[in-house]
Amino acid sequence: MGITKKKIRIIIFGASGSIGSYLVKEYMSQNSELLLFVKDLKSKKKIINKLNFQSSPKIIIDQLNFTNFFSIPKKINKHRSFIKNSDIIINATGSLGEIKNVLNINFKKFKNIMDINFFSNLILLQNLSKFIKNNKNLLIIFFSGGGVTSYRKNFGTYSISKLSLVKLIEIASNEINNKNVRINAIAPGIIQSKMVDITINNRKLVSKKEIKKIERDIKYSNHALKKLFKVINFLRSNKGKQITGKLISSKWDNIENWDKNKIEKLIKSDLYSMRRVQ
Repeated sequence: MGITKKKIRIIIFGASGSIGSYLVKEYMSQNSELLLFVKDLKSKKKIINKLNFQSSPKIIIDQLNFTNFFSIPKKINKHRSFIKNSDIIINATGSLGEIKNVLNINFKKFKNIMDINFFSNLILLQNLSKFIKNNKNLLIIFFSGGGVTSYRKNFGTYSISKLSLVKLIEIASNEINNKNVRINAIAPGIIQSKMVDITINNRKLVSKKEIKKIERDIKYSNHALKKLFKVINFLRSNKGKQITGKLISSKWDNIENWDKNKIEKLIKSDLYSMRRVQ
């Protein structure tokens, strides 16, 4: 009689977006158990239309709008039994905000982006931490792309919010009350998404260099998603499970191909963090 392989439990916030829906499809093909969060009823119908429910033994879909801070603790508490035994938690939510000179941004709009891209994630981590104290092997993933490590013209609010998130991840990965929990940020590269569409539609406000880069790389969007999935799987593997508190580029770093010595150097150093390395 063969050994029954443990089904992996995956939680995905923002499951109806470009990254979220791709990951849902991949994990369904692996027969994983899924807890999916979408923004609203429209998003719920969208993801249901994409899913073949016969492919997975257990799929739960719930609504969670990250702009409503009070709903986050309620939803986390509601699904605490699933969270306690989860293997991977992925937050694919986010907002680009207004494309404008940061010195001219309305404070209310600035705060709105900080709420979505930073404060909601802080509240999410605070509430998740209550139920993952005894987890033996949990990987938490956030996404933080362009503007964190380099300047992007008129993307100041987005860059600041994502930079804050990356620093939060670094700090939380050290202060989490369970060292079997790893938290990392991944920069996925250019992927066909609502954010890219908004950027192209506002090309007059964006640098010519950025538009050229998008037009060059967008044709490889599916390849970027495949690379992203490989990196997530690597970070949960035995080879990568000690990596935490890092910002990793799935396009450029090729971390899934690193040898043991290079990975140990990464773990022990300030590489792939927001601190200067000399």
